Amino acid sequence: MQTRPPLAWPCVAAALLTGGPGLALAQTDAATVVVTGTRLPASATGLAQNVTVIDQREIQQANPARIEDILARVTGAYVDSAGQAGGFASLYMRGAENSHLLILLDGVKLNDPTTTRGSAYDLSSIDINQIDRIEVLRGPASAVYGGEALAGVVHIITKRATQQGLAGSGYVAAGGDHHRRIGASVGFGQPNLQAQLTAGSSQDGSSDSDGGKLRLDSVSGSLRFMPGAGLDGEVFASHVQRKSEAFPDDSGGARLAVNRAKTLRDSTDQAFGAKLGWGDPRVVRVAGSVSVFDREEHADNAFVDGGVRFPVPPFVSDTNMQRTNAVVTATHEYGERASIVAGVEHQIEDGDLTSVGDFFGAGSPQTLTFALKRKTDSIFAEGRIKLGGGVALQIGARHDKVEGIPAVNTPHLGAVWDLPNGATTLKASYGKGFKPPSFFALGFPIGGNPDLRPERSKNGEITAVHRLDNAGTSVQVSVFKIEYKDLVDFDGTTFTNINRGTIVVKGVEPELKWRVVDRVRLQLGATLLNIDVRDGLQPLRNRPETKAAASVVYDISARESVFIGLNHTGKYLDRSNPTGDIDMPAYSVVDAGWGMSYGAFRVKVSIDNLLDKHYEQFVGFPAQGRRLRAELRGSFCSSRRAA
Repeated sequence: MQTRPPLAWPCVAAALLTGGPGLALAQTDAATVVVTGTRLPASATGLAQNVTVIDQREIQQANPARIEDILARVTGAYVDSAGQAGGFASLYMRGAENSHLLILLDGVKLNDPTTTRGSAYDLSSIDINQIDRIEVLRGPASAVYGGEALAGVVHIITKRATQQGLAGSGYVAAGGDHHRRIGASVGFGQPNLQAQLTAGSSQDGSSDSDGGKLRLDSVSGSLRFMPGAGLDGEVFASHVQRKSEAFPDDSGGARLAVNRAKTLRDSTDQAFGAKLGWGDPRVVRVAGSVSVFDREEHADNAFVDGGVRFPVPPFVSDTNMQRTNAVVTATHEYGERASIVAGVEHQIEDGDLTSVGDFFGAGSPQTLTFALKRKTDSIFAEGRIKLGGGVALQIGARHDKVEGIPAVNTPHLGAVWDLPNGATTLKASYGKGFKPPSFFALGFPIGGNPDLRPERSKNGEITAVHRLDNAGTSVQVSVFKIEYKDLVDFDGTTFTNINRGTIVVKGVEPELKWRVVDRVRLQLGATLLNIDVRDGLQPLRNRPETKAAASVVYDISARESVFIGLNHTGKYLDRSNPTGDIDMPAYSVVDAGWGMSYGAFRVKVSIDNLLDKHYEQFVGFPAQGRRLRAELRGSFCSSRRAA
């Protein structure tokens, strides 16, 4: 006979701390295995590239309202969004375009090449409550991922069941400016089988507000199986419905827009995948995966008055895009000294766009459309070898044959040296990246150019990490130079897209993690850039050369903690139709939060923009003012045991 205890309290405690059923706390120390930037097991410390891991504990302590809030604190990254809610949310890495960043969800590529933004992905389509951790790689990563990874990678890993037995959690949240959240997850695990289902719904803003409105509904699930004998696999799926209302980017927003109508967007993102692995890497391990990303969007774009630039007519657009990827790899380990992985990848991108509006001032609407299909075949290999004396080498190379453009080869070389003192690590890396032209740049009837070349990048970087104690205190400094060239730019003379221009970015990124006392943890990070724009490119917008972030967590007790975060952004250039080019002033924003656990429940209270700083990330779009949010989260966990 078996009995089921009403609650397994240790499991409940873990769920409360991590925001999910029975999830173990991820630690961003040398032992954490990262999955971004390499196909071989490695820790963030042992990887030559710079990878920042935002674990579940950090997410829960900061209690961000959206993913943009926590990514904005990552060194090297700048995040913006047009207005308080509903605007497009972008991330710029080390001075590059927002379209030069690869966005992954559980390994599935989310970038959409059919959009006017050059394949940039809207971060506001991600539900923060479904995330287990985020890994951010700074620098080109095409040797691993191929196209899109020109400047870096943001890999979002969703929650997975890890416990045995049945577990679940639910949350409700409310706050100012029509902030609403509700969601739940349930997981079930056995030694050889684990399943997870998560759903959530959120809203920010309202139709009556000039700040915009965003509604997000999401559901995801996964099933993992480990029958033994070196065999394991997983199937997973996610569905996200996004609806928004906001002023167009260049309109001048709530403060300056002449036309007060808003752009309405309705999109559906679906991702499906399956993975299967078999074998022992000490002999050979073979793994395969198949994934599909399907995206549909309907947008009713509002008229933008010409102002001092040029008008944009109202138009309706419909986009459809599907990307299918299949990957097969083989891994072999040569004892503890070396390991190698090699594989092949086949990718199919299929997309179309239809726009209807009076684009030529003819007095009646015209229909502009394109449809493209592109195949990419790739081979790649990556190796890691320990030379002795604390030195390890990394080498990787990839060959991509993208249909319609010449083949591209991208290498990566890296070295990691753990100094004899046991506390200092030196890293050096060199890599190249590329991005194939987007479907929009190739095929849109206005400006499309089928002869565009890939955009390219190369990056050299040196990093020093020094660990001051065994409690997680460390100092890190990175110095890098990255060059972007053959950038796709619209030429007003020929009225077409062309490759031109070079951007050279030199930068320094200091970071500090400090356990001040037993219950106080401090993090500091800064980005100092020198951006040199060459060869005919106009000045870049949304590229602050100075950025800094700091956060403090104070554990009042084992059940109660306080969080304070500061985000500073230096001045930068922006432009809008009412103003033309304009220098945006620097700004600093402070967020704060408090959380307390009681049994199976946890209460969190947060204040966004604590000091009520008035600032704009886009000209005329007031950003989020001071706002109070509260959340109640509860969890349960039960398991069977012998009587």
